[in-house]
Amino acid sequence: MILIIGATGFIGQRLVKRLAVDAGLQVRILLRPGAGGDDLPRGVPIHAMIGDLNDPDSILAAMNGVHTVYHLVGTETRGRHAELDSIDIAATETILEAARTARVGRIVYVSRVGADRSSAFAMLRAKGEIESRIVKSGLAYTIFRSSVLFGRGDRFSEHISMLLRSFPVYFVPGQGEMPIQPLWVEDLVTCLAMSLDDLDLMDAVLTVGGPEILSYRRIVMRVMYAIRSRRPIVGVPLLLHRVVAWFLDGLFARWPYTEQWVEMLSTSQTAELGVIERQFGFRPAAFDIGVIDTYLAGRRFTWEMLRYIFTLRWS
Repeated sequence: MILIIGATGFIGQRLVKRLAVDAGLQVRILLRPGAGGDDLPRGVPIHAMIGDLNDPDSILAAMNGVHTVYHLVGTETRGRHAELDSIDIAATETILEAARTARVGRIVYVSRVGADRSSAFAMLRAKGEIESRIVKSGLAYTIFRSSVLFGRGDRFSEHISMLLRSFPVYFVPGQGEMPIQPLWVEDLVTCLAMSLDDLDLMDAVLTVGGPEILSYRRIVMRVMYAIRSRRPIVGVPLLLHRVVAWFLDGLFARWPYTEQWVEMLSTSQTAELGVIERQFGFRPAAFDIGVIDTYLAGRRFTWEMLRYIFTLRWS
C-alpha cells in the first residue's frame, strides 16, 4: 500500500492517477476533514481516509500497512499567509513519527531547488529544515529537489498569463536574466513513480530540472506567444518587486506574485542538465510552445485573475 499526503494538490492528483490507474498499484490518500475529492480523477480505485496533520493518531491510522509515503504537502503557495514553521515543519515531524511507529519502508519528499537550512529566504530555509529532519529520521528516504514546475493548474506559467492579460506592462526583477530550468509536472510525476523500484535512490537526494535553462525574460516571452498577448517587459529593482508582492498579497485574498515567488527568483533555480536522462532514461519535455500551448491557449486569463484574487482557497 502507498500513502499519498497532499493527494489533491498540483503534483498529488497526477501521482494518484499515475500509480493507481496507470500502474495498478494500491493507493491510499489522506484528506483533510471537510475536504472533497474534486481534484482527484473520477473512477480511480483509491482508499481515502480522513486525517488532520495536527492529529498524530489519524496519521498513524492512515499508515497502517503502508510501505511508501509520498509527502507532498506544503504551504509555500499561500504567499505571506504561509505557515512554514507551524504547518510544514510540524506536519513533517508528525508524519515521520507516525512512519517510524508504523514501520513504513520509505518516505519520498518533494523539496525545492535551493533548499538550505541556512538560506536567507523563509521557504527555502523551511524546505532545508524538513530535508534535514527526514535524513535524520532513521527512515529510508528519497528527496527530489525540483526546479520550477509547469503544467495545467500551475502557479508559474498560468500566473504569468494572468498578469500579462491584466496589465499593460509586465515587470521583471532587474533585467529578467535570472536563470530558471522549468520542469513539466508530468515528468516529475514519472520520476516519482519510477523511484518506487529504483534501489539507487534509497537514501538519496536528487536535484531535477527540465532540459534547458532559460532566463525569466525568455520564459515570459514564450508565455506571451502562447496566449497571443504581447506586453512590454520592464525591469525594476528586486527590492521593489518584493515590497509590491508583499503589499498586494495582503490586500487581496490571494495574489499570483507572492513573496515566495520573488524569493525563488532571487536564487538559482537550476539543476545539473541531463540528470533525468541518466537516472530515469527519458528526456523531459521542454518549456516550449508545443507543450504550454496545450493548456494556455484560448483561456480567459483576465477573468481567471479576478476569480483568483478574490477567492481564498488553499490547495
